[in-house]
This record gives sequence, structure tokens and C-alpha cells, in this order.
Amino acid sequence: MRPSTFLIFLGIVLLIGGVLAIANPFAATLTATTLVGVLLVLSGVGQLWTAFAGGDLPHRLWTGLIGLLGVVVGVDLLANPLAGMVSLTVLVGVLFLVMGAIRLYIAFRLREAPLFWPFLIAGAASILIGGMIFADVMAAATTLLGLLLGIQLLADGVALVALGLLARRL
Repeated sequence: MRPSTFLIFLGIVLLIGGVLAIANPFAATLTATTLVGVLLVLSGVGQLWTAFAGGDLPHRLWTGLIGLLGVVVGVDLLANPLAGMVSLTVLVGVLFLVMGAIRLYIAFRLREAPLFWPFLIAGAASILIGGMIFADVMAAATTLLGLLLGIQLLADGVALVALGLLARRL
């Protein structure tokens, strides 16, 4: 299979995944929560292994503690994915609020620059989204992560199909 064909195929798979995630955001949110749990466990185990096998690694204690924390949080997400969905949604809400505040700060620092309005609008939109998440965390927890995952899959799918088509022309 040519690389361009593979990119197009992968892009189509991601597009289908994005449509399915948007069509059933609860299942996609549950999948995203489970995936985060698995990744936390795997990275935590890797960090624990590094801490114990690292010999004279200067930060073995911290590496081990972070690894242990990753394993504990990952196992908790896997054991109770519905509570994990709420926790991850709160985390996403906090990220939107913080990023919105940072963008507004940047906008007002660039008042005379042409980037003022894009940063102002992006910051206000991020704060609005963060506020909407916290207005009804439980409703957002069942759909938000799945919708964001679906949108990301759609965007990645379009980009890969475009890249594959461009590679064919070159």
C-alpha cells in the first residue's frame, strides 16, 4: 500500500470514528475516560519501572511517586469510569477557564496589535465554554468529552485525507 493511500484510508477511518463519536457522545466519553485510565496506568508502570531500575537516577523518589500516582488514578478511572467522566469534565472545564483568562490577558496586552480581537474573542469563547461546563457539570460529563473527541477525530480525518491526496499529486 502506498503511503498516500494509507493516509487517505486512515483519514476515512478517523472521519467514521468522529461521526460515530458525535452520534453517541456518551459512549465516546466513556471510551475516552477508559483510554485515559489505560494510558495513566501504562505511563505510571513505566515511571515506576524507571524509578526502581534507574540505578543512580537523581530523582528516583519523585519519579516513583509520580508513577504510583499515575497507576492509582488510572486504576480509579478504570474501576469507576462514570466518576472519572465527571472528574475529567471538571478538569476540561478548568482548562477552558484558565486558557480563556490567559487569552484575555494576552489580548489586553496586545491592545494596539492586530491580534487583539482574535485573542479577545478566543478568550471570551473559552470562558463561556468553561462557564457552560460548570453550569451543569453532570450533563456536560455525559457528552462533552465525546463531542470533543468526535470533533478532533473529524479534524484529523480531514487533514489526513487532504495530506494523502496532496501526496498523490506530488
